[in-house]
Amino acid sequence: MNKILSELEAWCASYVAAFERSDSKLIAEHWIFPAVTTQAGQSFAFKSAEHFEKNTDRLLGFYQRQGVVSVHRRVLNHFDMSPTAVAMTVADEMRNASGAALASWGAAYVLQRNQGEWRAVAAIADGEVDAWAARGTPLGS
Repeated sequence: MNKILSELEAWCASYVAAFERSDSKLIAEHWIFPAVTTQAGQSFAFKSAEHFEKNTDRLLGFYQRQGVVSVHRRVLNHFDMSPTAVAMTVADEMRNASGAALASWGAAYVLQRNQGEWRAVAAIADGEVDAWAARGTPLGS
């Protein structure tokens, strides 16, 4: 396994652990601000960690209402954009207490190395919005 892939997998494992702990502050530490996410064709710019954390708290509440207790993520592929930037695609799956899959989707991230650590600067989460809508529980409800 190459070094960057190993680092990206470690970033993903840390990110998932923060989600499983419902820790929006720790989740925000995986990002550089300002940052951008897209969902269902809309872009959202987050100017600060605090702004991002408020949105993340709403997302975590949604996950809890859906019964999500564990998150599984794997890196599908990555593309080195420069020595300090990478794009990656991931497969995400949310599971309930019995381990059954509630929803799964693909997402894409752009990360940049900042002070020796990978941090996300952008994410495309359209697949997540579609996955929850297909279950009849649109994101944001």
